[in-house]
Amino acid sequence: MSAPHPRLSLRLSLMLGLLVAAAGAGIALADHHSNPWLLSWIQPSCCVTNDCCWEVSERDLRPLDGDRWEVLATSQVVPRTDWTPDGKFYRCACDLSGGKWIKHQGANTRCIFVPLRSAGY
Repeated sequence: MSAPHPRLSLRLSLMLGLLVAAAGAGIALADHHSNPWLLSWIQPSCCVTNDCCWEVSERDLRPLDGDRWEVLATSQVVPRTDWTPDGKFYRCACDLSGGKWIKHQGANTRCIFVPLRSAGY
């Protein structure tokens, strides 16, 4: 059996190195996240990687027609982003201030996740 072509070997080594680095970054991010489980199902575009998503009470949101939700703290009306896998409500909201993402009740809401309910909701 002949040895692999040097270029192919280099490409494979680079790809493996990138995969290891990406996995390591994911582990490091999860180690510093207040709720690493959220990283497994909330899209990064919702600001979850900046620790900007948290569980909220159902009373913090008001359902509207067309699967839209009013965030009572800000009066924002946003469409449901997706369903939650655990039956709880989540809001992703942060503002960029001084180069850091700040999570707070008055922040701009990026995403809303709600539990799937029966037709009687």
